[in-house]
Amino acid sequence: MAGLLVACATVATVVDPPLAQLDRWNRAPAAEIIAEPVVTPCPAENPACARLHTRRAEACVAAAMALRAARAACPGLAARTLLECAAEGYRAAPRSPAFAANQAQALTCLAHLSAPATRAALAAEALTAARAVPGGRAAEFVARAQEAAIVQGER
Repeated sequence: MAGLLVACATVATVVDPPLAQLDRWNRAPAAEIIAEPVVTPCPAENPACARLHTRRAEACVAAAMALRAARAACPGLAARTLLECAAEGYRAAPRSPAFAANQAQALTCLAHLSAPATRAALAAEALTAARAVPGGRAAEFVARAQEAAIVQGER
């Protein structure tokens, strides 16, 4: 029986690499997911791809937010790579209200850490995500994204 499972896993790796990666990630700690980019190609029509991009984005944003100082809304420069990872993952995944708050948070924090040339675009992207936050929490995230855009104008 164990041999059959190994054979099936090997076939999945060859036939559907995104599905094989998703299977691995279902048992992997967040650090492994963060360290391993989503397989390429990963076509949007493959349902495993959306889950892979979202799972990696969520792992990256959680790790970035864990680096925040007490009571800080955003982490410092040490989290920049993790925030970029999250932003990339959310961009590649289909938009979902279930992940909109984390997406808005990641993009807003990344905007605050970015050079003026890219800050406004990131703030606008964060604003789009913030407006999709469900449950009456959108206003909080919209305000943060707008603040990132205003900071852009002051620098």
